[in-house]
Amino acid sequence: MLKPSLADLRAFVTVGELHSFAAAAKALHLSQPALSRRISHLEDQLGVRLVDRTTRTAGLTLLGKRFLGEMSGLVEDLDRSVLSLRDAAELETGDVTIGCVFSAVHHFLPPVIRAFQEKHPRVLVRIVEEGADEVLASVKHGEADLAVNYIGMQDPEVEFTPLLKEPYVLACPAGHPLAKRRSVKWGELAKYPHARVSHASRNRLLIDQALAELPPLPRPIIEVRHVSTLIGLVESGLALAVVPRLTLPIGPAAAVVGIRLEQPAISRTLAIVKRSGRSLSPAATAFALLLASAGQAK
Repeated sequence: MLKPSLADLRAFVTVGELHSFAAAAKALHLSQPALSRRISHLEDQLGVRLVDRTTRTAGLTLLGKRFLGEMSGLVEDLDRSVLSLRDAAELETGDVTIGCVFSAVHHFLPPVIRAFQEKHPRVLVRIVEEGADEVLASVKHGEADLAVNYIGMQDPEVEFTPLLKEPYVLACPAGHPLAKRRSVKWGELAKYPHARVSHASRNRLLIDQALAELPPLPRPIIEVRHVSTLIGLVESGLALAVVPRLTLPIGPAAAVVGIRLEQPAISRTLAIVKRSGRSLSPAATAFALLLASAGQAK
């Protein structure tokens, strides 16, 4: 079965709306003979007369009028879809969804988003900020185009491209006795009240695995679900806490400082995570390039 081409349909719609071969040919940047051939080709394929040609006007037949009513909206919708797709490809509009673990959002993403918006101000950036497992799931289920995460390296459903290796540090108030130290050994933490994240956080799993051979620390005085909450507790002076370095406040006047932990030193690898075998959209590709540059700079 023959199918009408978009060019033939657009030619018919233009003739029907302008009621003139001359005006339609001009609008479509075609010669009148070329336009006439497209209309004839469409009529041959459909097996009906659509246009009654006269020396001055192009009047539609009854079936032509009916067909115009059905086709004009479809052609317009298709044209809009093509333009929208072209704009998205050229990053003139559209959106991109980025997943990111809570503990890296505030420090890592703002400068990347700012650089992205300077280049592509009409592209909407959506952020899915969750725990590590939820962020990984958002990529695997297609909710996020890509994500910044520290889990997924062994998952065959995703590609794990390292950005940076981030150490865990001891967060303490700026006025604390340990604040001026260059490093602290894990065993020294037993002298001070401390807070930690619960088993709901993947950070807890990484820390527990790294400390498995050491004597256990005293029972914490506070346990929370998110690393970002620990910073507020440390700032209030309630406890010390072990956190990824990027969760620390930025600036010389910060109320919380981070001290390097030794024996052992523990780190996590933040990476760009995307679904395996899936191409990124132009917007997601542009964002990923900026993420990679930011990771190299840290």
